[in-house]
Amino acid sequence: MSTSSLAELHLAASTSGLPELPVNVIRGDAVTPAEGLDGREARQGDPIPMYGDTSARGFKTVEDLTVADCVLEHLEAEEVEAVFGIPGGNLAPFQQALRKHRSIRFIIASHEGGAAFMADGYARATGKLGVCMVTAGPGATNALTGVASAHLDGVPLLTISGNVSTERIGLFAMQESNSTHGVNTVEMFRQCTSLSSAVVDAQSLPRLLQRAMRTSQGLPGCATHLSIPTNVARTPIKRASVPTRRGAFQARPSNAPFEDLRAAFALLRTARRPLILLGAGARGALEKHAEEFNAFVTQHGIPVTTSLRGKGLYSEREPLCLGVVGLGGSRRVEAYLREGVDVLLVLGSRLGEWASRSFSKYFQSIHHVIQVDADAANVGQLFPVRLPIVADAASVVVGLAELGQMIGPSSGARVRERWAQVLALQEPAPHVSAPEAEGMVKPQQLLAELDKHLSADMDLYIDIGNCTGWSSHLLHVAPPARIFYPTGLTSMGWSCGAVIGGKLGRPERAAVALVGDGAFVMNGVEMLTAARHRVGTVTIVLNDNALGMVNHAEHMQDRTCPLEDEFYGLGNPDLERFAESMGARAYTVNGPGQLDALLPEVLRRADETGQPQVIVAHIDYREVPPYGDRFAAVASDGK
Repeated sequence: MSTSSLAELHLAASTSGLPELPVNVIRGDAVTPAEGLDGREARQGDPIPMYGDTSARGFKTVEDLTVADCVLEHLEAEEVEAVFGIPGGNLAPFQQALRKHRSIRFIIASHEGGAAFMADGYARATGKLGVCMVTAGPGATNALTGVASAHLDGVPLLTISGNVSTERIGLFAMQESNSTHGVNTVEMFRQCTSLSSAVVDAQSLPRLLQRAMRTSQGLPGCATHLSIPTNVARTPIKRASVPTRRGAFQARPSNAPFEDLRAAFALLRTARRPLILLGAGARGALEKHAEEFNAFVTQHGIPVTTSLRGKGLYSEREPLCLGVVGLGGSRRVEAYLREGVDVLLVLGSRLGEWASRSFSKYFQSIHHVIQVDADAANVGQLFPVRLPIVADAASVVVGLAELGQMIGPSSGARVRERWAQVLALQEPAPHVSAPEAEGMVKPQQLLAELDKHLSADMDLYIDIGNCTGWSSHLLHVAPPARIFYPTGLTSMGWSCGAVIGGKLGRPERAAVALVGDGAFVMNGVEMLTAARHRVGTVTIVLNDNALGMVNHAEHMQDRTCPLEDEFYGLGNPDLERFAESMGARAYTVNGPGQLDALLPEVLRRADETGQPQVIVAHIDYREVPPYGDRFAAVASDGK
């Protein structure tokens, strides 16, 4: 850092009312300009400091590997333990290579969409690259929804699809998938990934594969796709470079400029009613630096809310946590926003419809907004941002915590005032209508019973539907417990696959899916995959014999449409017998207290036997999910 920059920082400190800091707290890079890597004064001839452990990016040269084997060598280096997909003739070289591979399992799903959801769940649970392999034609088209879902949620996922041999292109070959005939899968995936390429010869494979892996694991993460003809997949590569360790293709985010950290800290320090909003982009930062973050907000009395995908990054049992903001969110944070926020710090959220509560006017009225995101395209989409910071969220968390320790709050009175404002907010108890319906349990009661059994080693995979709103509203997640939602594409049936991929990636953690009966009818067939591969998941099905979310939405918009008619009905399928036919052990819950008594034993059986467990909870269809703003927004037709 130059002398003029230092002078500017000291000037900024004096004009912002903050005390000046000694030069040695300026963090810029890994070391200060006057120091070497070991803290001593740098000398001429010292090696230039490199970011991170350079050995993690080492490569080895391999010769005469087939394209299929070269792909698996790359995946092994990234410590990928499972690939998800469906076999097919045009994928045969990869199937044969996976049969004999020593460390990568080929998890054959029941449907390509389910395989993509599994790869998504695996990536979320492990932080590694999720991989989906499907055949040409319908295999690729079936996977599209799952790939798009991962892409829109920033999940690193690589899809490899087969194709007919190059000598058959243009001959109307079965499942031909290119611009000459059939469905052009490369162009199809290009619409829902960040990179989609055709591999036309063996020597180009390493370059295209590494580009795809680097793109998928960029900032933010995303989906990529490669189409590989069968004859190319079998062709040996003369020479290729393969990574020796995990991390060769992972992006290294930049740190926040120190000037921006000081400005953000000054705004938060002097605010009367500040608020921090955590999105999914802050997951890595909070997993690594939760202690520093908790100390900072506690010391300064700053309330915290999260987006739906950020739920549980900050313990929802802490008094400063206002819960989830947005659709189906907390009344406490809604009340806090209604009374006015003067400084809002957004860490890793795009502020889409879920988080902004259908683009609420309360957000639009906040004047001082600090938005931190690794992707510049996410900044300022909803409203003008006073202080945009395109950087790693972890550097902001650590930087604010260090400034907070060195400088402290503006005054004790200001901190006490903030705490008083937060503690005055009360979350109303969920309204439960009476009398209790015979043979049913209220969804509010069911979720309260599930909430009692959330443990530190549990991962929750929540589907899209009424279960999304109920879980957002009624579950209180505290790290290291985790909860995942697919809000980018909002695809029903996601959790049926994602919970399997997540449990395969992190077998030591309990994996629990919460899904509606309509979504379970769509993708519950993946229980067969879990049973075949001995994946001990637990799936709780909210059974109201209807597509409940649209049923309630239409009823709220037009009271002449009764909840009881058959228009959105499912035909009353026997979901317990369906689950058992897929190899799962099934249970029925149809009254209060039953889930509370049942769940510990179900979790134990899932873990000890590896058999998937399914709890079908017959819920009262009359209970309205907490989606009032969403229903109103749809009814308004944009007016």
